[in-house]
Amino acid sequence: MLFSIKVEKIGVMGFSAGGHVASTLGVHTEDVSVMGDSLDKISFRPDFMLLVSPVITMGEYTHTGSRDNLLGDKPTREVIEKYSNELQVTAQSPPAFIVHAENDQVVNPRNSLLFFNALREKNVSASIHIFPFGGHAIGLQNNPGSTMLWKELCEMWLVEKGFLP
Repeated sequence: MLFSIKVEKIGVMGFSAGGHVASTLGVHTEDVSVMGDSLDKISFRPDFMLLVSPVITMGEYTHTGSRDNLLGDKPTREVIEKYSNELQVTAQSPPAFIVHAENDQVVNPRNSLLFFNALREKNVSASIHIFPFGGHAIGLQNNPGSTMLWKELCEMWLVEKGFLP
């Protein structure tokens, strides 16, 4: 155990476009980080995902700025599908805790719904919380109304799933 880290309890968290990075780690299976060192023995795949206002799809409900920055301005259908993470979910994908605001005008909340539904289709444990307010600014503090509860709900989920004592 390196630095007393429990390697079977390593998660990833991402907000907005970082949610796309985090979900990509969870659903894509090719390990591009292999270097031939001792860390290659530890799976790159996270054991859980925490996704806040995540960009998930490169399809109809994508955040076009994220898609254009990641895939260019004229991606092929094949590339769009490859990086639409709701299409890459398998039964081996890690469980996810997903938070979004219904009034997010930047990243359509359907991104979170698509990912949640894909996880459930593959019988992967997932929890989703769509709050009425928060826009695209849900953060670690200063959230409006009930959106303030997301961190407490997340901590409870982590305990229930056995990732925290």
